[in-house]
Amino acid sequence: MLARWMGAAELGVYVLAFSWCILLATIGNLGLASASLRVIGQALGQDNPGAIWGFLRRGAQIVAATSVTVALIGGVVVLSFGESLPGGGVAPFLWSMASVPILAGISTLCVVAVAFQWFGLAYLPSEVLRPVSILAIVTTIWVVTSQLAASTVMLAQFLVLAATLLILITILAQRLPRQVPAVSPIFETRTWMQTALPLLVIGLFSSYFPEVMLILLGAQVPSDQVAIFNASYRLALVVTFGLTAIDAVTSPVAARLYAAKESSELQAVVARATQLGFWCSLAAVAGFAVLGSWLLGLFGPEFVAGYETMMILITAQLVRSAAGPVVSLLSVTGHHHRCLPVFGSALIGAVLLVFALVPPYGIRGAAVVVLLVTLGWCVWLHRLVVVHIGIRPSIFGIYARG
Repeated sequence: MLARWMGAAELGVYVLAFSWCILLATIGNLGLASASLRVIGQALGQDNPGAIWGFLRRGAQIVAATSVTVALIGGVVVLSFGESLPGGGVAPFLWSMASVPILAGISTLCVVAVAFQWFGLAYLPSEVLRPVSILAIVTTIWVVTSQLAASTVMLAQFLVLAATLLILITILAQRLPRQVPAVSPIFETRTWMQTALPLLVIGLFSSYFPEVMLILLGAQVPSDQVAIFNASYRLALVVTFGLTAIDAVTSPVAARLYAAKESSELQAVVARATQLGFWCSLAAVAGFAVLGSWLLGLFGPEFVAGYETMMILITAQLVRSAAGPVVSLLSVTGHHHRCLPVFGSALIGAVLLVFALVPPYGIRGAAVVVLLVTLGWCVWLHRLVVVHIGIRPSIFGIYARG
């Protein structure tokens, strides 16, 4: 709907502004969102409520301070560049910076909810109610004014994000005392940060690589091409949404089984998760191959040109599903630090390949970059899982073992 109402060029500006918001919000939580799965999971297993209360309090303080600082620095940079920004205006990027602390808080609280296996709270407000609310707001604006700008949509994002954060805080404040006994908080800040910071690098690459690619792409192609690439990538990420859902259910179970040294049961759980993810992803590839042009056409006639780009990006997601839940396995079993050289190398490779392939091949070149980088880190991480955890998570290893 945004593509239809805004046009590709204005949508590209909005996409870049919101991508910066997502990336900086992720940096703002310093990996504490991802660390909460491990810290809270271990505290629950050890019946240590003091560590849970300490982590939640200190984590909130650190995330708030860091994300506000990042947002202020970003705001100064936006004002300094002024009219040289895409679209020639600062408003969408200023609203983007204002949204950074709010989104950082939402991201952290949603993963806290996952750690307690409150999946409805973790996903319904942020993944369902938020986009539905934004759609309702921008639809009203479009009906009344017949125009829609990137700054207007970013303002709507800001308001809905603030409401979402308030909902999460209110519900968690009611649920947590019933789940965790009221005791004095225990603070292990140094240990928590040693866990969180490597997970920050992992999260930036594994979960927010689309935003990184959009920002890199935005420096080399016009905003309308950024919008087409974004539409293609978002359709491809329908596959990843299913993989994320599977990981959310599998990760807490995998952490407990690994801690209990039940390797055979862990292999069975991972095998089921990988098989479900791969065959669903393969079905999605077939569906997009047939319906891809029509789906892109829903965004507008100019978006149909992204069909080849979309198919390359969907192939990258199929590669990811074939490798199995390698990132989450390494994260919840204490081997997350082994991902650092992998993702560091992959990020450098992505930057170099973007500058090599995008100028001659445009957004198709960017899609090839995503495919090559995904293949590289999946193979590398799969090897780390086999060596250090002792199971075979890939679809090929599972059937070969069977």
